Amino acid sequence: MSILATTKQNLALGERLVAVRVAAGLSQNAFAEGLGLSPRAYANYERGEREIPAAVVRTLYEVHGTDPLWLLTGPGIDPVYASERQLNLSLLEELIRIVESSLQHAHKTLKPDKKARLIRLGYEHCMQAGEIDTGRIRDMLSLAA
Repeated sequence: MSILATTKQNLALGERLVAVRVAAGLSQNAFAEGLGLSPRAYANYERGEREIPAAVVRTLYEVHGTDPLWLLTGPGIDPVYASERQLNLSLLEELIRIVESSLQHAHKTLKPDKKARLIRLGYEHCMQAGEIDTGRIRDMLSLAA
């Protein structure tokens, strides 16, 4: 068996597995059973003693909706579910409109990579805030342009 992840990565993934299991309100045995694993194999993944196979990552997604990217790389140990990673296209469209109109109004331009980064940061801010924060977006834009 090849080793693709470091011990540190396996331990961090194990912590995230514990967080998903606890959030589901299940014991190790019940969680393992729901994934089609033996309790011993699952316990090894949780302790970071074994690498988790792709099939188990897929099953965690299918059964619990766990975001595979978060499971494998983090950040943090608060479970992230795939449904939370869906893009809010309306928000994205509105941010692009705000950025474009602000740039036109100020008679300024940004290089595409800088504009994309600004839109990404604005999107992340608005998603965390739960609303479009036009003032913050314009402040970010004034710093970038």
